[in-house]
Amino acid sequence: MKARILLTSLLFISIGAMAQSVEDDDPVYVLDSVVVTQSAIGQVTPDRIGVITIAKGSKAILKYGSQAANGVVYIETKPFARKRVNALLSSESPAYDSLLRKYGNDSSFYFIVNGKPVTPTNETGLMTVDRKTFRTVRIIDEKEVQDKYQIMDRKAGVVITSSED
Repeated sequence: MKARILLTSLLFISIGAMAQSVEDDDPVYVLDSVVVTQSAIGQVTPDRIGVITIAKGSKAILKYGSQAANGVVYIETKPFARKRVNALLSSESPAYDSLLRKYGNDSSFYFIVNGKPVTPTNETGLMTVDRKTFRTVRIIDEKEVQDKYQIMDRKAGVVITSSED
């Protein structure tokens, strides 16, 4: 009986020691506002990623608990980031909201962020606009888009100023 207790005790002590020695040094992964595993992140192809943000420190731990001690990796896919930006611009500009409702989506718009045109290969300027960085939005008509930017296939221009370049 004493041998069985001793063996069981040794087993639990060694399991406890192994559990303590294996540290989880992975950050918390958040994909489109949902906490996910690292393997789920691996399923997202690079061309679908719109924004990656890294957070560390007490705010991350407050929000996600002790598992965020090694940081939080926020990843937004391009469609998710686009929806977030559209919601922000709609809330800040009745004119933008009206255009969005009229055309059903933003594919008819020509975006300019901090003086730089947003292209399909360079959407970063648009994807990084958020409530903290947003300053102003101005809608320009189709004629001004054509005259000033030589873009003929857009119905309106959206000129955004943010605190980030």
